Amino acid sequence: MENTLSCLAPARATTREFVPPKPNRGLMWALGHVNRWMVLRGYLRVQHLDFPRADRERLRMAVNEHTAAFIAPNHPEFGTDWMLDKELSMLVAPRMASWAAHAIVRSAPGFWLRNNLIANNGGAAATEYSVEWALKGHGVLLHPEGMVHWTADRIHRLFNGVAELACEAARRANGQRVFIAPVVWKLRYNEDISDALHAEMRFIERELALGSGDGMRIENRFHNLQDNLLAKQMKLFGYAPDVSDFFARQEMFRAHLVADLLSRYDVEASDSIDHAITRLHRAISKQRKSAASRSSLLDMDAKKVAEAERLGGFSRDVYSTLRLSQEQIGESLKRIRSSLVRRGFANAIHNFLPKPYGHRTAHVRVPEPIAIDTMRASAGTERERAAYVQALVDAAKMRMQQRLDAINTEIADLVTPLSHPNPFV
Repeated sequence: MENTLSCLAPARATTREFVPPKPNRGLMWALGHVNRWMVLRGYLRVQHLDFPRADRERLRMAVNEHTAAFIAPNHPEFGTDWMLDKELSMLVAPRMASWAAHAIVRSAPGFWLRNNLIANNGGAAATEYSVEWALKGHGVLLHPEGMVHWTADRIHRLFNGVAELACEAARRANGQRVFIAPVVWKLRYNEDISDALHAEMRFIERELALGSGDGMRIENRFHNLQDNLLAKQMKLFGYAPDVSDFFARQEMFRAHLVADLLSRYDVEASDSIDHAITRLHRAISKQRKSAASRSSLLDMDAKKVAEAERLGGFSRDVYSTLRLSQEQIGESLKRIRSSLVRRGFANAIHNFLPKPYGHRTAHVRVPEPIAIDTMRASAGTERERAAYVQALVDAAKMRMQQRLDAINTEIADLVTPLSHPNPFV
């Protein structure tokens, strides 16, 4: 599923004429209150926002009428992402602009443009609007991780867009301070959600024709579901490695899918399988859009790259912990649903705004904002400026991961009693 707010490189090709937002302060204010009381605290069941004063002031220092700021939150969950972003804007930057998937903006342009959403296929025009709006002191938000990974404990590779926008703003700032303002949040269930997890697994087992896990303990049922799903997907794509370790099997299957696609698509070489998958996804999507007629081979390749992408979510480095939290199990089930359980109107609605398993607390923290060095953003060769952009992205990722790790350490005594032995290790 395409994420609601993404930081795909903002100055890349435009697919259609960009329509600039027409922000309506009254509508934005009203929507913020509807979101807070009906959606965030109602449907999404976020009972408490743990946002310490020091973190709030740190964000206000970077985002105010005297600065130009690009707010960069993590992106672990679909649906709740925009709602928490909207809550942050209510608290700190009520006229904040937000980057959004062009499909979202196109669905109701009159409404979304008045809520200051910037379509992510707007190319140079979207970049221009973003920089000018930030320089007015209102702030611009974009998710540098791009797509939702459903991995709350890991900050994934960041796209360069947020740093490129910040550097462009710094080149025009005329003394005004410019910041990248990273934000991280972690959602924690306030109660035992075992019954809801069992119900979700029963639903997925039925929808995907997997063996029933009724009667099993939570952790064993989850292992059984993942094992049966992996076997089904390997059979679908004609691959059968003789390896007992779950993660090894999954890694070999993923590498097989990517190698098969790379043998037929000419994409830029990469030392990262995740980068390769991103490039393959773009190449296959481009060919499918330009094809004169529907191709069964292209359709199958699209399924292969989607499966390779999904397999990277439940990875050894994130989920080989001694215990699995109920949050880890829950996010993994949502990842499966959003990728594979998509037929029908009810599933479409659920995947657009996934329903949580119980009442939650959102722990929000703000790492130290990154001040943009105007000289490094402006002077030097093109290579030196590109290196500075990469340094900014690396710094943002490091600060976000460190702050996210600190949240997990802080709430460990609340999470551990509701966690389960990990059958995957």
